[in-house]
Amino acid sequence: MSFWNPEQYAAAQRANLETSFALANHAFAHVQKVVELNLDTFKSAVGESQEAVLHAASSKSPREWFALRANPLEQAVARTQTYYSRLFSIATAAQTEFANVANEQYAEHQRRLHHFVDDAGRHVPAASEPAITALKSAINTVSAWYESTRKATQQAIDAAETNVEAVNAAVSKTTKRAAEPAERAAAK
Repeated sequence: MSFWNPEQYAAAQRANLETSFALANHAFAHVQKVVELNLDTFKSAVGESQEAVLHAASSKSPREWFALRANPLEQAVARTQTYYSRLFSIATAAQTEFANVANEQYAEHQRRLHHFVDDAGRHVPAASEPAITALKSAINTVSAWYESTRKATQQAIDAAETNVEAVNAAVSKTTKRAAEPAERAAAK
């Protein structure tokens, strides 16, 4: 069975099209999640602003308003952290899905390439055996390079996720410390 068989070529093209449409659907789903996140954030901000205006209008003194509106800076930072955390998780999920599809496609192309080289090796003269062996060696070297690059990229992504979590924790802690004096002053 030859790699150049028209039925196999058509099946490969069909599979590539299906993969392309699946990737487009995944991309659209993730964009939709980002839009929903932005809408939720906007609705929340408008609601909180409305609530703050109503509290300001109903309070009799600034001290009372601050007492009702406990720690606005801390709340703003918490909302911002939540937003970026959710945005980061959407981006990470998208990256993971695309990486999985890319890995599957790479494995399939590698399988086809090995099949093609093996098929070519059976149909060439015996004097071409060293060239076929060198080609197989080059393919294996590229495969090893791809795998090591993929692992290094995944480690970098994991490190970035850990750094984001550490920064979120540090910012939250710093914000709480910075808001405490303002909170005490408002309580007086």
